[in-house]
Amino acid sequence: MTSTARVKHELTGRPLPKECCRRCELMALVHWRGYLTLRNGSRLLSITVDRHYLARYVFQLLKSMGVKEIRVIRQQRKRLGKTSYLLQVYGAEAVEDLLVSLKLQEPGEQSPRFSPFPMKFDDEQRCCQRAFLRGVFLAAGSLSVSSRSGYHLEIGCSSPEDAESLQKLMNIFSLEPSLRRRDKTSFLYIKKGDAVADFLRVIGAYRALLELESGRVVKSMRNQVNRLVNCDTANLEKVVATAHKQLALIEEAEERIGLHNLPPSLQEVAHLRRSHPEASLRELGEMLRPPLGKSGISHRFRQLEKLVRDLESRDGEKKRAPGSL
Repeated sequence: MTSTARVKHELTGRPLPKECCRRCELMALVHWRGYLTLRNGSRLLSITVDRHYLARYVFQLLKSMGVKEIRVIRQQRKRLGKTSYLLQVYGAEAVEDLLVSLKLQEPGEQSPRFSPFPMKFDDEQRCCQRAFLRGVFLAAGSLSVSSRSGYHLEIGCSSPEDAESLQKLMNIFSLEPSLRRRDKTSFLYIKKGDAVADFLRVIGAYRALLELESGRVVKSMRNQVNRLVNCDTANLEKVVATAHKQLALIEEAEERIGLHNLPPSLQEVAHLRRSHPEASLRELGEMLRPPLGKSGISHRFRQLEKLVRDLESRDGEKKRAPGSL
């Protein structure tokens, strides 16, 4: 089951308890997925959805609004291989009563206000605002969670006016979605994980929210472990490279000078490095008595390198001198 399907399945399994909230939720569904047609001179309201549990949920919402005659038609789209469901409300009186109840039409008005969505929310109607956003997501929302691209929550709108009005409503909850236009369609989207989590909290998808947060924690811990492992690997490679360079320097010093001719402090670190080629500079310093810091060990190896390079330079000057072999 996709992330979108999990969220919508969870929402439809938990109907809203308050009538005002159910009305706002159904209003969003009708506004986004409803259309009017004429049949035998009478108006017919149709609502299209793409999942069987969503069709059952809309059917229950219509019943709760007092609609008695509802037909559900299952449609098979041969080209795409997908199934859609069509819920139809018959009769001019039944359709008008429903649209008036949802505040999509005034009594006696012939044309419902399907765009832009007309409902104005008062500040104290937070529950209805949440319910409306819940209905919008059920009607036209999608959610994808990917390890590569991250989070992407999107809501399609049929008009720029709808998109702008919905954006203002979402901003009340500090969601701050971005608005884009694709061909003739406008859509809002959220990519930040915190904002996606906040949206799920607003619409009441708590199980999906818990899964999302758990996934974010696991991802964060995995990234942290990877950073630590990469850091340890880099440090280990640095230790190995330093030790290899120092061992080569000790071999060269033994050839040119002889370790027994070195100052005692340099002899000490040379023998210690040969005995512990895998140790870091800090660990070598801790083996000395008295212990020496990392900078002190580095200083001794720099002294050793200077002795070897000075000797190498003198040998080169002798070879270039007149009469030298």
